[in-house]
Amino acid sequence: MKRPTEPRIPPVDMESMTESQRALAGIGASNVIRTLVRHEDLFTSWGPLGEMLLVRGRLSPRDRELAILRVALRTECEYEWANHTLGALGTGATEAEIEALSNESASWSDADAALFRAVDELCSDDCVSDDTWAALKATRDDMEIIEILFVVGFYRMMAGFLNSAGVQPEPGKPRLGQLPVPQRTPAPRRSETDVTGGATTTKGRRTAVDGTWQVVFHHPAADLDLTLVIDTSNGEISGSATSPSQGTSVQIVDGKVEGNRFSFKAPMTTPLRMDIEFEGIVEGDSISGYVTIQGTGTFPFDGTRV
Repeated sequence: MKRPTEPRIPPVDMESMTESQRALAGIGASNVIRTLVRHEDLFTSWGPLGEMLLVRGRLSPRDRELAILRVALRTECEYEWANHTLGALGTGATEAEIEALSNESASWSDADAALFRAVDELCSDDCVSDDTWAALKATRDDMEIIEILFVVGFYRMMAGFLNSAGVQPEPGKPRLGQLPVPQRTPAPRRSETDVTGGATTTKGRRTAVDGTWQVVFHHPAADLDLTLVIDTSNGEISGSATSPSQGTSVQIVDGKVEGNRFSFKAPMTTPLRMDIEFEGIVEGDSISGYVTIQGTGTFPFDGTRV
């Protein structure tokens, strides 16, 4: 069946969100979140199960993300594919593995082959066959198998919603079955530095980690503009990470600074509860690094001092 190419239920514009919708959306809001906030009671019930499967499950993040991509292929869900390809890469899946999901004759390990057969059978017949069940039992425990059934069921449910409501992928995301073209930030590198009085001297130019930074977090769902306010004291970091478009903020905790390198956590509570860890480097008025999202993967960010 042909999928809608325009939203049947338009996402709520950020400036039109009510205070309660902004609170639900949290620090970032993709098209699916901005559509679901129209039904706040459903949103608050949907979130905890998605959170458990996404960040607190027993399946490895790689296995979970590849299973979701297989569901996206079987349900022809463009949005699901677009928003989980970079996530799969971030969890350690390779581009070759993602391409192989579309190849019926691809060769997989016994564990992977059983996982993808289970996805296919659930999508086509709502039941895992005896042979596939035996293959799953040979490589996984009962809790992992239960979780596979729920991951497939949850993302099949989401595919039905996304396809039927016409939720469109954000610009620049890959089409169904295609590989993403991720925006890559060079890995933070150690400069020739001297630490003096809480600042860093890099080839004669003094730089400091503390300050206000305008950064872009390159996440699979969408690039997200953030304002980081970093205050360093005694080798530790405090401050906040704020989404200017939504006026929502999370506090920095467990921060450390060494020269011009830093790390900290910014735990989210809405729309999902998850730990987010930043690690990066400051060079002059530029900042770059990586964000690791609990159970999801690691993605780059970059920005400048303001």
